[in-house]
Amino acid sequence: MPVARCAWIAAFILAAIPAYAQSLGELARQEEARRADTTKATKTLSNSDLRPQDATGASPAPAAECFVSISQGRCVSAEEIVALSSANVLVPTQNTTVEQTWRRDSASLRARVAGAQQTVATFEAIAADDTKPPSDRKSAQRSLVTARQALAAYEWQWEKHETAAGAMRIPRAWIEPIPTLTKSQPQQ
Repeated sequence: MPVARCAWIAAFILAAIPAYAQSLGELARQEEARRADTTKATKTLSNSDLRPQDATGASPAPAAECFVSISQGRCVSAEEIVALSSANVLVPTQNTTVEQTWRRDSASLRARVAGAQQTVATFEAIAADDTKPPSDRKSAQRSLVTARQALAAYEWQWEKHETAAGAMRIPRAWIEPIPTLTKSQPQQ
């Protein structure tokens, strides 16, 4: 009896497969016809179609043109944009003070680097001079270690100074001339 029941189920399934396949083919033709009948969208949206207050979620500006301010995160008037921009511009007296400060600090640090380089060169010359007594050469070698450490510290300060000037968009002329730094610096 179970074999007869399995055969009956198999026959039913085999009979249903062509009907199922036929209905899938018919569905595909119907979908293709439906797509052909639908019209394509003709309007393409751009940023000019959007209002700035919709993009930021802020309330609309009262009857005037508005501009999206990145720093404020909202729609602002032209006058506010000018005021915000003007707040970040140095006035000539402030600019002069800033320039003098950068030039003075650069000259001071440049003089310390040059002085340390001269000290290192002096101790290197004494340590390498075979005509000097051994005690003087040994003393120069000990002093040379300290002088090289000082030079490395000044050169590191200069690199930090130069990086800060670049980050603050300080004109390069304010910190020039750039000192020649040694290639091999001890690690700090």
